[in-house]
Amino acid sequence: MHKVNVYGSFTQALLFSGTASVPKCLLNHYNDLGINNQEMILIIHILSELDTNSSPSLSLLAQRMKLTNTEVENMIEDLRERNLISVEQHWNNTEQCWYNNFNFIGLIEELAERWAISQMRKYENENSQKDNQTDHNNESRPDLKLQKLVEIFEQELGRPLTGLECEHITSWLSAHFSEELIVEALRRGVSAGIRNFRYLDSILREWEKKNLRTKAEIEVDDANFQSRQQKKNVTKSKSDKKTPPEKYENFYL
Repeated sequence: MHKVNVYGSFTQALLFSGTASVPKCLLNHYNDLGINNQEMILIIHILSELDTNSSPSLSLLAQRMKLTNTEVENMIEDLRERNLISVEQHWNNTEQCWYNNFNFIGLIEELAERWAISQMRKYENENSQKDNQTDHNNESRPDLKLQKLVEIFEQELGRPLTGLECEHITSWLSAHFSEELIVEALRRGVSAGIRNFRYLDSILREWEKKNLRTKAEIEVDDANFQSRQQKKNVTKSKSDKKTPPEKYENFYL
């Protein structure tokens, strides 16, 4: 029973004795700033006192750390020389002594710089992962396009494609012919009764020479071709309709 009371009293004292708040960023980066473990403990002790005592004395800090006043004073001076902390001395009229007011602006600025660097690296890593994912997706797209085109070809031709024919389609995709143009070449070949892949390749290469990249551009080119042919036919027809001169037309002239 006595042990239970002691434990309960200790737990209550522990919970109500207060806590020391130490920024996680400081714990993660104090070694990067050249702060050794003993200096870090000193900073923690100072931070723990700031809520109730903005000017903890050297003797108090030395007592907490089991050090001499001189040792604590030397550590504080080292931190000051590295611009991690600043100390302003004020005279206490009541106690007739000087007291130290600690300022951690230098330490905060150094931590802010480390935080900015870590955030930038995180941002670069995320972008790098996104780029890798995009590259992976782009690499997988030709396979999806090939699969889709193979299905269309087999449906139009009414038979499975051979490995060589699949290689033809792959080469067209690698040459950046769109799915739309490849399918259009296929349908034109089927309509003409020619199902040879070399014929389809010749159609695509002809469109490439003319810089035709869409079905709409091909249809415009076809319309222009038909118009030219019609004009040629009309001209030829007019020429054929001319009456040839009589054999003796100019005999008596």
